[in-house]
Amino acid sequence: MKRLVGMGLLSVAFGAVAGDKAAEPVRFFANARVVLDAQGVPQQVEANEKLPPAVRAAVEQRVIQWRFEPAKMGGVAKPGVTHVFLDACAMPAADGNMTLAMDYRSNGPGLAGGATLVAPPMYPVSAARYGQEGSFNVFMRIGPDGRASIERIEPVAGKVKPFEKTLRDWVGAMRYVPEVVDAVPIATQMSMLVDFKLGGGTLRQAARERLEKDRQSPQCQAAAGEGADPRRPVVLDSPFKPITTS
Repeated sequence: MKRLVGMGLLSVAFGAVAGDKAAEPVRFFANARVVLDAQGVPQQVEANEKLPPAVRAAVEQRVIQWRFEPAKMGGVAKPGVTHVFLDACAMPAADGNMTLAMDYRSNGPGLAGGATLVAPPMYPVSAARYGQEGSFNVFMRIGPDGRASIERIEPVAGKVKPFEKTLRDWVGAMRYVPEVVDAVPIATQMSMLVDFKLGGGTLRQAARERLEKDRQSPQCQAAAGEGADPRRPVVLDSPFKPITTS
């Protein structure tokens, strides 16, 4: 079967807050817990309760239509639970409503507390003092208990040593909600690209650059009827492979 992953953006409209005159796009991330049957068909979708009700309903309506390859044990397909993450953008429309567009980002274990993104690590003081920068692929294991541990760190640029302790402490503090196969929590492997760059410019300049990046994102272009993503974790071995997410 041909796999179609992240091929479409869903646009829906919902009422804007009364008196809200904002004309800027709002880019955000959404997530949901998905209960799958043994055929990989979603039976229940629970969007993040921190989302506005209209956005939660749109996420649940979107994800319930997806299909996954089911997990297998001993060659037998099993039901289970995974967590999905979406990129989204809300764009003000001329009629006073907001147009919402969403796109599949990934699936795997969920972040504890309903978080949609991993908080970045602190810049090591000693590395900053000596002007050291780096970029690293961090490979980690999420255990059945939801605790994360580093398996290896691969340098993309820079030396690992000035950043290794910070990365290990950062990953060690992470907490996840593991995926479940046949009612049993499972371990998952993930990788994440982490950059340590010494900043420059003003906060105002950074805000303008961020807004322009949001405007150019596929999600915001779709929400605007037109038609770079942030660094994100990559799940390497989830047993639930997406087949259609459009």
